[in-house]
Amino acid sequence: MNYLELRVPNQALQCMALLSRMPRNHPVRPIIEKDLRSWMKGYYGEKQVEYYLSLLPEEPYYIFHGLRIKDKKYFQMDLLILTMNFGLIVEIKNISGRICFKKGSNSVTRVYENNEEGISNPIEQVKRHKMQFHNWLSKNQIKGYPIEHLVTFSKTSTLIETTPDNTQIFKYIIYGESLITKIKELEMKYPNPHLSKKKLIHLTDALLQAHQPLMLDILQTYNLSFTELYPGVQCPKCKNFHVNYYSGNWHCSYCNHTSKNAHLPAVDDFLLIHQTITRKQFSEFLRIPSSRIAGNLLRALNLPSTGSKRTTQYYLPPGCILSPLKENDMKKGEIYT
Repeated sequence: MNYLELRVPNQALQCMALLSRMPRNHPVRPIIEKDLRSWMKGYYGEKQVEYYLSLLPEEPYYIFHGLRIKDKKYFQMDLLILTMNFGLIVEIKNISGRICFKKGSNSVTRVYENNEEGISNPIEQVKRHKMQFHNWLSKNQIKGYPIEHLVTFSKTSTLIETTPDNTQIFKYIIYGESLITKIKELEMKYPNPHLSKKKLIHLTDALLQAHQPLMLDILQTYNLSFTELYPGVQCPKCKNFHVNYYSGNWHCSYCNHTSKNAHLPAVDDFLLIHQTITRKQFSEFLRIPSSRIAGNLLRALNLPSTGSKRTTQYYLPPGCILSPLKENDMKKGEIYT
């Protein structure tokens, strides 16, 4: 059962928000586009692996995608699978080309289209996550619960190579299509429960409470000012910002398209960049001259808030956006054109 659903990473959503409001000739744009492609590549790799997980029965598996919790520092696991008998941490890689593991230095290189580059060692990465998760469990009074770790490559076309004296790495490296087989092997290895179902449910609740999705200060990350971004509501049809609100609808003066909900992506954009919004900011960013109308539209969103009256600040619930992205649009790249 999925207890933490796979979602597009916040960092990717933040990049999309920036790109949708930046001039096409902005010098930082190519950097953000490159980072967005990297985030989305990781997401689609995890989505490929999720397909195989969907073939498992709901019981006895407790599945978490992108769980981010704190040991001494925060760490994020691509995939965590818990059962009463054992836990499994999976680092998922969506990498093309040839991956070469070297024993002596623990270094890893990637060869693709005649280019060779060093990359971080995914086995060492997932081993660190395992150590951190053990520490977290110990602090939460759970000891002796066996944790296994794996690196899973989502593409079977990715070639994994090493020297003859280093073949033990293949105990910890599989392709996504072999994940279910590996889980069944672990069930044979750990035939007896180490946690009761009640204890496992309590653990699940504790993990969900501890989960803190990463939200970058995206303007600082790219050394941008908010004034460099286009304000206003974007037309859902022609993507121009010549949109005004009157008679209960948003009207595009460029293509004459009308919409009741065209402001939702704009609110997402603001909150992905700034994290909170006041009524004044809402009115100014969406270019609504009437504070009364702005207040009514903002309250109608039913966003969680802090403060009162003029100091009220609204924010998005964790893992939620008002205008969900369409999967086909993301694949076409229309999210940032």
